[in-house]
Amino acid sequence: MRTGEYITDRLLPEFVAVAAAAKGIECVRMSGDWVLRLERQGTIRWVLGYQFDLNRAAASALAHDKVATHLALLQAGVATVPHILARSVLSQPVAAELLEMEGPIVVKPVSGSGGRDVHIVADGASAASLIESKQTPGWAASPFCDIAAEYRVIMLDGQALLSYEKSQPVELEGLRFFNLGLGAKPQDISDPQLFRSVTEIAHNVCEHLSLRLASVDVVRLVTGELMVMEVNDGLMMENYARHSPEYKNRAATIYDAVVAAMFA
Repeated sequence: MRTGEYITDRLLPEFVAVAAAAKGIECVRMSGDWVLRLERQGTIRWVLGYQFDLNRAAASALAHDKVATHLALLQAGVATVPHILARSVLSQPVAAELLEMEGPIVVKPVSGSGGRDVHIVADGASAASLIESKQTPGWAASPFCDIAAEYRVIMLDGQALLSYEKSQPVELEGLRFFNLGLGAKPQDISDPQLFRSVTEIAHNVCEHLSLRLASVDVVRLVTGELMVMEVNDGLMMENYARHSPEYKNRAATIYDAVVAAMFA
């Protein structure tokens, strides 16, 4: 179940423990299963929340920051939904660039996830007013994009382990949310060309951001254009795994591959 933004009956610790046991890896579960210590023959690896001991610290920090991710991918020529830094710390006013933006505008925490605290506002002044009323220090702003569909691709060491569409989005306060945690449903991508396109984009994202493990969200606009929405350096499959026994088995297989990669 969920308590606020946290899932209290997480499946990940059991997935990891089973994968570790099958490989002769000792798994010590700590801090309510939010910290897992894995050890085999003197090699120690960690799982913290949904982050695995695979990506370098700087690459992880880059993926956590929506603005930094956008700028890095823009430099690499990868199409992304634009994100500007609207505010970095509480003590600073919002960026002048925000006030100059034409609406509608979507504002969100720079490092947020799960669709939390995402809002659509009419213009830059409204965006500034909303941000200044919040205690979250870092905020990003994007021009509103009319999204027809959203896809997730899970990448490990240059290979796509899984890709699916987040179907049946939920509409809240004028925005369509494709987050599984908010009620959207995972669905296999049936179009081979679309599958190739989104996985190729995800491969390019991981290559340019130096990520070994990532969950890449790609959106398709009503115009047909594919763009990267955001990148997660962790692996959270709780909602996907609960969709069906088949999807739960897929999730277990993916976590098994991730555990193996940590000790490769």
